[in-house]
Amino acid sequence: MSPPTSRAVVFVTGGNGFVGAATVLELIKRDYTVKATMRSQAKAEAFNKQYPAQSSSIEWVIIPDLTNEDAMTAAMTNVDYLIHMASPFHFTFTDNVNEVLRPAKDMTLVALKAAAKHPRIKRVVITSSFVAIWDLMQDNGLWPGKTYTSDDWNPATWDQAASSTNPLFVYSASKSIAEKAAYDFVEHEKPDFALTTFCPPIIYGPPLQPEVTTSNLNTSTYVVWELLSGQAKEIPDTTLPIFIDVRDLAYLQVSALTNEKAKNQRYFVVSDHWYMEQLVDIVREEFPDQAFRLPPTVRTKAPSHFDFDVTKAERDFDIKWIPLRQSIVDTMKVLYEKEREEKAGKA
Repeated sequence: MSPPTSRAVVFVTGGNGFVGAATVLELIKRDYTVKATMRSQAKAEAFNKQYPAQSSSIEWVIIPDLTNEDAMTAAMTNVDYLIHMASPFHFTFTDNVNEVLRPAKDMTLVALKAAAKHPRIKRVVITSSFVAIWDLMQDNGLWPGKTYTSDDWNPATWDQAASSTNPLFVYSASKSIAEKAAYDFVEHEKPDFALTTFCPPIIYGPPLQPEVTTSNLNTSTYVVWELLSGQAKEIPDTTLPIFIDVRDLAYLQVSALTNEKAKNQRYFVVSDHWYMEQLVDIVREEFPDQAFRLPPTVRTKAPSHFDFDVTKAERDFDIKWIPLRQSIVDTMKVLYEKEREEKAGKA
C-alpha cells in the first residue's frame, strides 16, 4: 500500500461523480497523475474550476459513450492502473435490459477489454456495490441472523431482472451481473492485470464533486438532505442500515492499486450500522440551530437486520473507519453552507 515511487498514471471512469470526485482527489493527494473520462468538456472545466490546484494533475478525456471500445482503448495508452467507477444508476428507466442491465455489463467489459490491450496496466479496481452481495428476496432484504461477507453474491438472474417491475431489484442485479462478468473475464482471458472489486453499501460523507447544489445531490446524499433539511415531516423506514463514508471508499480504492494482498480479491466494505433516527439525533446535538426543522424521532434502534463481516478489508488495508457521527457532521456542514449560499444568491 506504499505510494508510487514516480508519477504513475491512473485511468478513471466516472471521475466527476460523488465517489469519483473523492477518489480522484485521493489519487492526486497521493501523488498520482489522473487521466479521467468525461462526457463533455463543460463538466471537465467545472471540475478544474472547483479544484484549480489539482487540475494540473488531471488530463480529461472526452468519451461520450463508455461502451466504445476503440475510444476506451486509445484513451488508456500510457496508463499504469485503471479505476472503473462509471455505471448506470437511476430508478426512472422503462427498459430494464437496454437502460440498466446491458449498459452496466458492457461498460465493465469494455473497460477490461481496453485495459487488457495495454500490458503496462497491472491493476484494475472496480467499484461494485453491496447490492451485488445483498439478497433482496430474503425478509424484505433485512434477513435477521444472516452475516454477509465478501463471499456472498446476489442470486438474481438476468431473466429475473429483465422482467422485474422493482427498480431496486433490477439495479441490484445489474451490479452483480457486471461484477461476475469482470471476474469471468479475468479467469478466461488471463490479462496482465490483477482485479480488485469493492462492494460498499449506502455511501455518506461530504459531497466533493463540482457544481453541487441542494437540488442536484447524488442519491445517498439526497437521502440525508431530505431528512435533515425540513422536507421530511416524518422519519422514513431504514431499508439499508449499513453505510461507508465516501472518503474511506476512496482511500481503499487508491490503496488497492499497489496492495499485493488485494490482487484478484473482492471486498465487502462497511463502516458501521445506522438508522434514520440516529441522523436526526446527531444533527440535533451538533447543529442545535437546525433542530427546529427536524422531524420527531420515534425509534431508538434500527430494525432487526443482517450483520456484516468486513475483517478481510480491515486486515488487508489496516483501515480505521470514519464513524457515522463524523460522516454526518461533515456532510451537513457542506450542505447547510450550500443552502446559505443559495439563499444569499437569491436575495
